[in-house]
Amino acid sequence: MRRWILAVAMCTLAFPMAAQAAGGKDLFLAQKCNKCHEIKSEGVAPIEAKEGIKDLSGVGKKHDAEWIKKWLMKEVELEGKKHKFGAWKGTPEELTTIAGWLHGLTK
Repeated sequence: MRRWILAVAMCTLAFPMAAQAAGGKDLFLAQKCNKCHEIKSEGVAPIEAKEGIKDLSGVGKKHDAEWIKKWLMKEVELEGKKHKFGAWKGTPEELTTIAGWLHGLTK
């Protein structure tokens, strides 16, 4: 009986943490990055079909996670331009998660 109660208690405590721990793809969608980007290799379609949608499928081949974080924070430029969208609205931890996920996109 005690083991069962302990198991239920552990699951109850772990569930909210698991629900809050979003992965990079979840954050990409939650931050609505797919307003301007798609990731064909991950099956992420843009919210709306429009001109200028950029596919980020291979972004990890070109940039490391630290550069991606700086790009999202508008601290670096690419070809004389900064990231178009507004400033990053998530937490520093979410920024690290999404940058790491984007860095892993090498297809």
